[in-house]
Amino acid sequence: MLIPIGTNVKHLRYPTVTYVLIGLNLLVFAMQWSIQRAGGVEFGAETTNIISNGLNNARLSSGNFHVYSLITYQFLHAGWIHILGNMLFLLPFGKAVEDRLGHVGFAFFYLGCGAFGGYIHTLFSTAPVVGASGSVCAVTAAFIVLAPKTYIRVLLVFFIIGVYQIPSMLLVAFFVLFDVFSLLASMAGANAEPTAWIVHLGGYLSGFVITFSLLGLGILASKEFDLTQILKQAKRRHEYKRVMQKTTSPLLKDEKLSRSRMRRFEISELAATGNTIAAAEKYLLACKDNSKVKLNKELLNSLGNVLIRNGRIGEGVQVYEHYLTQQRDAQNTGEVALLLIAKYIRNLDNKDRAKELMNEYSGKFLNTHASLVATLTRELEI
Repeated sequence: MLIPIGTNVKHLRYPTVTYVLIGLNLLVFAMQWSIQRAGGVEFGAETTNIISNGLNNARLSSGNFHVYSLITYQFLHAGWIHILGNMLFLLPFGKAVEDRLGHVGFAFFYLGCGAFGGYIHTLFSTAPVVGASGSVCAVTAAFIVLAPKTYIRVLLVFFIIGVYQIPSMLLVAFFVLFDVFSLLASMAGANAEPTAWIVHLGGYLSGFVITFSLLGLGILASKEFDLTQILKQAKRRHEYKRVMQKTTSPLLKDEKLSRSRMRRFEISELAATGNTIAAAEKYLLACKDNSKVKLNKELLNSLGNVLIRNGRIGEGVQVYEHYLTQQRDAQNTGEVALLLIAKYIRNLDNKDRAKELMNEYSGKFLNTHASLVATLTRELEI
């Protein structure tokens, strides 16, 4: 048995919706369990009968279909193993996905994908279905789109018990293939388990397609290591190899341009494999050689950030200066300028450059920056 207990993805938002969903699932299951212990509709108490009938109607079934049951069925579970398995998967993956989608977006995503998986089930089966499996599978697929090169800590309970760290893609691929084979075995009559495998696969499909589409359309901001960026890097690698094989290409006749292109490829590769410090050092070296290496804003921001976090303030500031030069139309230039102003004042003792940035980017500062701007202005006057 593999139980995911955490990921190496850092999140900025408090996972409020994830915790609320887990709490609601546990609360409803506690109600189910209590009613069952009390004897259900046969117990005789009016309140118990009302709650028991309500829970039965909340199940999703093609024979007794209600639109609302596309949502309500997600909060019902068949037993302790069923609910604990779903919630143990929702906890680590839900935190990371909610951080990227936002609280409201994550709630709609979770419920919508669960509804889709449940509806697909009703098209192929007359058996009632309960559980958050479709929603959780969708969240798992979304996690892979948003953070495919991360690692997951899992508790392995087999002949030995231990905690191991394995690639996210490997773990999710294992469970997807397990569900596919289980569905095929069920269709062939070799698997008599009542598990709704179609709900699982519908969840995976909807979660993957929706998240990838949000990134591709720019509705969800793409980050350095998500699946869309990895595909772009693969495309660049293919293009680079193709160009290098064509020795008569006009591109290779321009030595300066080919060197710049090669440097950009090397920097992106280092960053994509987690060697962000090495990528930053190679970028700074390229700048010293006067190579015109232009990187995307996500990568530049990542390089500058990692240098500053590692105490290399001057080099990090240099990268962010390039960011302002290359990304003049970026929405966060005001925030970057304020970061540079603070570093020039507090770390590099260069108030002249801080004043230049304050004057040049004053129109880019947001109202939420007012307190920081006032503080930095006072420090400039000291």
